[in-house]
Amino acid sequence: MSRTVAISKFVGTISLGLLTGLSYTLSTTTIPPLLALPSATPAHSTFRHLRALTSRHQLLLSSLSASTLVMAYLLSPPRGRHPYLLYATLATAAGWGSEAYGKFFGKKQAEQKGAAMDDEKRGKSMRKEGSWTEDEEWVGDEEGNVNGEVVREGMEGWKVKQGIKAGVWGVGWVVALVGLWGDGV
Repeated sequence: MSRTVAISKFVGTISLGLLTGLSYTLSTTTIPPLLALPSATPAHSTFRHLRALTSRHQLLLSSLSASTLVMAYLLSPPRGRHPYLLYATLATAAGWGSEAYGKFFGKKQAEQKGAAMDDEKRGKSMRKEGSWTEDEEWVGDEEGNVNGEVVREGMEGWKVKQGIKAGVWGVGWVVALVGLWGDGV
């Protein structure tokens, strides 16, 4: 049983470290070149693709990290149930919470915004049903033209969110790392 707990702690900590690195890399090295693209259309399509892939990988890593850290806490003997496992799990959940909030509650906000707008002002929307998040306002016309300012604002807002996630997950990773060191695992 102690081997299972040690492996769970290790896998959870590594997953949390990967989450931190993923968000940090996105906010510091991936988005700035996209902001420098000369046209909004390729930046828009690349950014939408990047967001979809990032969301999938972050969900996978955060689920893996949270589940293994909780499993390590539950399988530990009473003397080995250290609260750092729960703190690291809370950091994982807090980092993912903004994404979940945007997916579930952002769609309702989008519908309310859309209902309040004139049909004339609304135009054709480039977003697909169910893919709205609160910081995504990709409005274009029939030819697929997008507003460069809106794309830039969306990218910059997402860059800030990734930086915040990197900070939250980084704190959780440091807590888990120090806890592992204290455990002697």
